[in-house]
Amino acid sequence: MNSSAGEAGQMTPKAGAVSHVEIVLTARPLERVDSEIAVAGFFTDERPLRGGAARADWRLCGGLSRRIENGDLSGTSGEAMLIACGRALRAPRLMLLGLGDRQTYDQLRASDEIRSALDRCRKLRLQEVVLTPLGIASDDVPRHAAALVAGLADAWAGCERPMRLQVCVPRAEVAGVFRAIESACGAAGLEGVAVTTDEASLDAF
Repeated sequence: MNSSAGEAGQMTPKAGAVSHVEIVLTARPLERVDSEIAVAGFFTDERPLRGGAARADWRLCGGLSRRIENGDLSGTSGEAMLIACGRALRAPRLMLLGLGDRQTYDQLRASDEIRSALDRCRKLRLQEVVLTPLGIASDDVPRHAAALVAGLADAWAGCERPMRLQVCVPRAEVAGVFRAIESACGAAGLEGVAVTTDEASLDAF
């Protein structure tokens, strides 16, 4: 993933209060988290699918791969598809997003994609969301904490509805991600955002 050293400092949320938001770190995989919707993304130039999209595809018996092969989605940034999951995932719906080209994906793009994903959830009036960090390697989430926080803040600024965002990270990474996101929220002055963990992740500290 390409990113410049100064990008993290450039990502400050837009004006607007953010309140009643809870970021919950969970060591559970995407398909095992209870939520109104699960969110995953994929790149135009990366096959097979990886991360949360790969896990959802496995649980859906290759349904996502077939949609991509049929041309329903290409992975272009801005593409989105809502997919009914039945009992394949704990969440009844999956939002599959195109993330564009992996080679040009950096922290600013990551922030934009997170903002876009959560803005879609906001417009659907969803308040319980679970996602795998969009396009971010599991061991690289702390470095992208400011991108995640800025994207969340831009999407939810001024919204009076509460939101519970569960973020799937490996158990070994929970403590580091917790500290990084808590620090990013403090740096952005987001007093209305709480960072917690679920019971599946408590022993990571």
